[in-house]
Amino acid sequence: MLGQVIVSGLAMGCIYALIALGYAYVWNTMAIVNFAAGEFLTFSAFVFVATFTTSLHLPFWLAAALTAVVMAVLGAVFSRLVFARLQRQKALVAIIATVGFGIFLKEMARIIYGPEPLLYASPFGDGVVAVGGLRVPVQQIVIMAVVVVVMALQYLVLRYTTIGKVMRATALDRETALLMGIPVNRVLAGTFAFSSVLAALAGILLAPLFYVTTEMGTLVGLKGFVAMIIGGFGSVPGAILGGVLLGVAENVGAFTISSTYKDAIAFGLLLVFLLVRPQGLLPERNADRA
Repeated sequence: MLGQVIVSGLAMGCIYALIALGYAYVWNTMAIVNFAAGEFLTFSAFVFVATFTTSLHLPFWLAAALTAVVMAVLGAVFSRLVFARLQRQKALVAIIATVGFGIFLKEMARIIYGPEPLLYASPFGDGVVAVGGLRVPVQQIVIMAVVVVVMALQYLVLRYTTIGKVMRATALDRETALLMGIPVNRVLAGTFAFSSVLAALAGILLAPLFYVTTEMGTLVGLKGFVAMIIGGFGSVPGAILGGVLLGVAENVGAFTISSTYKDAIAFGLLLVFLLVRPQGLLPERNADRA
């Protein structure tokens, strides 16, 4: 039974890891915290379920791809129209702008799709797979498999492609990158678009597990932020480790204590890390302390 709980925690931890990765990329390149991440997740889930799946009756993979494109464009537009104009302001101004944009996305979802929760049945059915004596739902296996593939691809892109080198150069020193002829504003827009796609993937993978509501992404977005702090503020590998650890810890805690305290366990873990190891598990060398 405990094994089932741990596997379920791993799947949820992968969702947190996706959000935490988005936070880490935006922080490293823009030096701001994108507090609209949870609302990007919410809006993407509505676009995926209500527009592409229910209204247009598109197959799962095509609907998912189009949702990712829509959210990437939305993230890039926000970066170019809002953040690009705030670069010379204090970082707090840009952070407040992300909060405002998140509220805008939540209300747009409410206006366009209505306040009623949407139910989305998993395209992979309710089947389970026996793994080492455990019965793991197919949806959870899909979540973990997709996240592993995404993380492997982003590592290869950042490490071995020109786009990845440009992104890393911009994250390391934005002014020097600009002097070297790198189109910094485009790179920043691309980074924000990529973080939006990560949130979109989280929304798509989460939709079959819960009702799609305008509040579904708020707590997940906060826990993704918690995961980044636990893993190491701004650390990409730390975001992954922090997300998985948080997902497993809150599930095991809810199983052994009570599901009533599931959210309290997650934020209690944050307090423990802030007191004992505020730099996180895998701290970024040049990151500011949370």
